[in-house]
Amino acid sequence: MFIRGVALALAVFLIDRASKWWFLDIFRLPEKGVVEILPVFNVVMVWNRGVSFGLFSAESDTGRWALVALTSAIVLALLFWLKSVPSRLAMVAIGLVIGGALGNIYDRVVFGAVADFFQFHWGDWSFAIFNVADAFISTGAALLVWDAFFRQGTTGRKKHDTENGTKQK
Repeated sequence: MFIRGVALALAVFLIDRASKWWFLDIFRLPEKGVVEILPVFNVVMVWNRGVSFGLFSAESDTGRWALVALTSAIVLALLFWLKSVPSRLAMVAIGLVIGGALGNIYDRVVFGAVADFFQFHWGDWSFAIFNVADAFISTGAALLVWDAFFRQGTTGRKKHDTENGTKQK
């Protein structure tokens, strides 16, 4: 499952890179500013210096490289976890998070900030501005929570008590 998880992470990274390349270089979003797609959805160019959804902004180079180091450490920890995942769902979830994190690390290293462009809003109130990597990270995190709570047969308790052969509740 480790190889599949890494392959998924690579695919997610490439999808994120392709989306950012298209929005930045082909569609030229920075020159267009805000483009309304639906009454509740825009594409808009924002350079995010913080983590997902603009949290914990790091304006200085020290902050930028600290976020690169922290995110890289998280990716390494997830790679170690991926070696012993308990389920396919966990493998998929971790692959999504790793690939998304690598996409955002790439932006932070190359551009100094992460390119975000999807904006859901209601009137003047904006929910968040995010990118494809953030969507994969959020989906992966949600799947990890789901897997932790609803994985069948591996909740830490054995279905049968090995000492006396009785079922546990």
